[in-house]
Amino acid sequence: MAVKTNIIKGDTVLVRRGKEKGKRGTVKAVNALSGTATVEGINVVKRHTKQGTKAGNMASAQTGGIIEKESPLPLSALQYVCEKCKAPTRLRRTRTADGDLHRVCARCGEPARESAKGA
Repeated sequence: MAVKTNIIKGDTVLVRRGKEKGKRGTVKAVNALSGTATVEGINVVKRHTKQGTKAGNMASAQTGGIIEKESPLPLSALQYVCEKCKAPTRLRRTRTADGDLHRVCARCGEPARESAKGA
C-alpha cells in the first residue's frame, strides 16, 4: 500500500533521526510504495560491484569496484524545510478559490513549491 506523503522531489529536508541526524539535503527521488526517499549526499553507502560485460546494455558496462551511492531513508525520518523561513516545519494543504489544493508552510504561510507531476 502506498504512503501518502507531503515530501516531493526537489524539496529540502532535515533528517530527524539516525546516524545522519540534523543534516539537510535535497530529495532526489520518492518511493511512495515503500515509504522511502533518497536524499542527495545523505546516507551514503559503499557497494562492491563486479565489472559488467561490454556486450550487454550500457548499465552493466560500467566499471567495477567500490561505488558510493545514496541509500533510501524512511519518509518518517524526514521533515520539510521551508525555503522562506529556513526552519523545519510541517506542511498544510489549503484550498484556493478555484478549488486546487496547495502545500503551505505551517509556520510562515509561504506556499511550497509544487510538483511538476500535478501540473
